[in-house]
Amino acid sequence: MPRGMGRGRGPVEKPHDFGGVMKKLMRFCRRYIPVIIIALVLGAAGTVCQIVGPDKLKDMTNEITKGLPAMVHGRPVMNSIDMDAVCRIGWTLVALYVGYAVLCYLQSWLMADVTQRTAQRLRQEISGKINRLPLKYFDKVSYGDVLSRITNDVDAIGQTLGQSVGSLITSITLFFGALIMMFYNNVIMALCAIGSALLGLVIMGLIMKMSQKYFAQQQIALGEVNGHVEEMYTGHTVVKAYCGEKDSIARFEKYNDDLYVSGWKSQFLSGLMMPIMNFIGNFGYVVVCVVGAVLAMDGKIEF
Repeated sequence: MPRGMGRGRGPVEKPHDFGGVMKKLMRFCRRYIPVIIIALVLGAAGTVCQIVGPDKLKDMTNEITKGLPAMVHGRPVMNSIDMDAVCRIGWTLVALYVGYAVLCYLQSWLMADVTQRTAQRLRQEISGKINRLPLKYFDKVSYGDVLSRITNDVDAIGQTLGQSVGSLITSITLFFGALIMMFYNNVIMALCAIGSALLGLVIMGLIMKMSQKYFAQQQIALGEVNGHVEEMYTGHTVVKAYCGEKDSIARFEKYNDDLYVSGWKSQFLSGLMMPIMNFIGNFGYVVVCVVGAVLAMDGKIEF
């Protein structure tokens, strides 16, 4: 029996061959590959500007601290600040951050154009495909599911393409660039920062592993509740005729209790991730500050 338009779609289906789906999507977007490559290069260049900025701030701070009073034989000695060097570094910073903003704007503009053109072509081809489908297909598939393929699914593909492809190269560049800059400045502080990040990843992985089974149980229980409600609604006359109200209520309460238990456990565990990650982030910040202060007092690093 075909389902009506008012019924929403079920859980999102996972592709049986994710690699094959991505290959088809890449072939579909091959006419835009040059533009995508340009956008990725712009994003990587902007990320490099973002990474170099803090290092230039360090140089400016060092130039300023050189002009602070110093104690020589118990007496303060005034030093002069090299304003030419400070201004030179300042203009370099302005150029870096302006370049970062312009490059990110161009990347976003190009990726938005590509994703919208891709979504437009997808809608056109899906519309043509639907016009060629036999009527028996619409007897098997709900109207809401067909409409969702044209609207929700195409929009989801466009948004995912714009967000994931654009952020992939920038995230990779930022990750490796930040690692290089951290080890370039100081190995000990870099290891402290990486250690705190790894600790957070381990804790997050443990929480995700614990919560996955409860999320799976929640989906199963939700399906049982929805299936039972739909069955009792469509077969209400039969249930009344055979006095099955008590059995129906008992089954519903069991399914509802299972949904409640799995739901609050999964939400509780997933809700722990953000506070724990905030704590790990603050803990890592404190460790880096303390270690950096000790190294600065020993004269092993500059400000």
